[in-house]
Amino acid sequence: MKKKLLLALSISSLASFNLIAATTANLQLKGNVPSVVSIAVAAETIATSLPLDVTQNNTRIAKVTEKTNATNGYMVTVESVNKGKLIRSGGNEQFSYILAYNGQGLNLAGPSAISYNSSVKGEQVRDVTISYTGVPSESMVAGDYLDTVTFSIAAN
Repeated sequence: MKKKLLLALSISSLASFNLIAATTANLQLKGNVPSVVSIAVAAETIATSLPLDVTQNNTRIAKVTEKTNATNGYMVTVESVNKGKLIRSGGNEQFSYILAYNGQGLNLAGPSAISYNSSVKGEQVRDVTISYTGVPSESMVAGDYLDTVTFSIAAN
């Protein structure tokens, strides 16, 4: 009797095991790529020693490196503190100039935005050029003429 009971329990255990044992199982895998959105400016030597008495036409003053993997594209904004003018340190004298970013002229009276679509990814290196009409030194007040241009990047 004991043997029949043990045999019945064993068969019952095997039967219930087969009922809950799966024949397939899933393993889910997941990876993540973090968002990359950065910008860096590398000035050319001439950027800090502009010869204001010599006319410049699309002279490269910097290279800007953009890095992004944004899915909906991105925007670069360029802004001049002095609205596209070099202003003499300690004075009010102004010297107007024009900047171009990647060949595109910028209106520096306010922030200038350049939009790139989602197909532009990875690292892009863009030229920044300056143009102005030189003025003879004796026609200007001596001193340093300054402006600060800020480049920023944001995903769309």
